[in-house]
Amino acid sequence: MNKGDVLYVRTDTKIEGAKVTRKDYDDHIEYLTEVSKQRYLMGGGYVNNPGGMIVFSAKDIQDAHNICRADPLISRKLYCYELLEWEIVLYSN
Repeated sequence: MNKGDVLYVRTDTKIEGAKVTRKDYDDHIEYLTEVSKQRYLMGGGYVNNPGGMIVFSAKDIQDAHNICRADPLISRKLYCYELLEWEIVLYSN
């Protein structure tokens, strides 16, 4: 990665009243694991709140939205997401 590169930041919020099963969560992790094999991706859940965040590379904003919408937690309407373009200004090895 270099200064000026753009990554995408997705923050997830659980939809009120949504019932997330173990299968939903496992499908979500399996999906993101497959996505991470094809591009830069890091992610995790919040410690004290339902939800989480991923940072990943994509061709453009539309590609990034497509990746987000295909995630089982999003496509099953268990979580909603916000997506931001993030320009790298500082990068440390």
